[in-house]
Amino acid sequence: MHATIHRFRGPLGTCDLGRDALGTCTLTQLGGLSGAVVTFWPDAPAASEAAARRPAGTTWLDAGAYRVADAHSSSDAAAYAQITWFDGPRGADQSAAELRAGRERIWPAVRDLEGVGTTYALLGEDRSLVVVALSASMATIEAVQDAIMATELLPGEDPALLPGPDRVDVHRVSHAALPAPAGAR
Repeated sequence: MHATIHRFRGPLGTCDLGRDALGTCTLTQLGGLSGAVVTFWPDAPAASEAAARRPAGTTWLDAGAYRVADAHSSSDAAAYAQITWFDGPRGADQSAAELRAGRERIWPAVRDLEGVGTTYALLGEDRSLVVVALSASMATIEAVQDAIMATELLPGEDPALLPGPDRVDVHRVSHAALPAPAGAR
């Protein structure tokens, strides 16, 4: 499965990015005028084609295509979303370390927290990583952040390969029709 993220500013007009979409969610940033449309696609060509589209009626900031590297779901909660950006290019070792940390340390630490929804780890061609995490409330987002900060590194994890995100955006979910995470790999 693949995904696109189209970031926008101002009110979102009609947003038809294509008929082959497996699912989509529209996010509006808290306290701001920007947002993002995250859309899931069956393959890389569909995602690449969609990333090039800019439907009229909206001010589009940028768009990117990604491979869904991991997806985990604890519930269907989708009232808020946190997008965590790890900008590329990133080396193979750093990318592997970040994906391992998410899968083996972070997800086990947060999956049983009340209000945790689905989390998608999206990997760009340059090994940039975008984590889209859905939740039931802002309190859940804060509990997740606290749980992550309380984790200890796993044996073999190198802190030099885990410098942290480049930015974090918090959004309200205005629409969510998400694909099941089972097809993520």
